[in-house]
Amino acid sequence: MKRVTFTDRCDGIGSVYNKGDVAVFPDGVADAIVAAKKGTAEAMPDLPPSKVAGKKDAVDPPVDPDPGKQDPKTTPENSKS
Repeated sequence: MKRVTFTDRCDGIGSVYNKGDVAVFPDGVADAIVAAKKGTAEAMPDLPPSKVAGKKDAVDPPVDPDPGKQDPKTTPENSKS
């Protein structure tokens, strides 16, 4: 992964970035932005395994193993409109 600092407006990569914006991209995407002279890139340090995206942490809500059951306090009949 590389951190890109945009030096010009760039809008062909799914979002619009303006001069001065900073974003993180996979190496190939960052290299293409630099090749198009739209930004500069610097390598990002590898994160330790505990910081890898997608890992559940304590702030994620618990997952209900039976989504068919609903709490009677939260059913549409009992909620206020």
